[in-house]
Amino acid sequence: MINKLLTLVAVFLLSFSAQAGLREKMTTMGAETVKPSAEYLIETAGWNIRVYEWIPADNPNVRCMFAAGSQKGGVACYSIND
Repeated sequence: MINKLLTLVAVFLLSFSAQAGLREKMTTMGAETVKPSAEYLIETAGWNIRVYEWIPADNPNVRCMFAAGSQKGGVACYSIND
């Protein structure tokens, strides 16, 4: 009886996880994937900050950066012509 219950719980958890991935795929279906023009890590007192840079497709005069840490992240864009 306990083995059947554990199997049922495992199947439920696996199906829930699969549904979450399927939902994500469906909501982003058709979206173009763009590679960043640069990506790197910044070492800051033991915290590795990931940074991604790109030029937006609708404004080639701007460069944007996304920095992400384990707790927070943020985006900043600036003019290339300045």
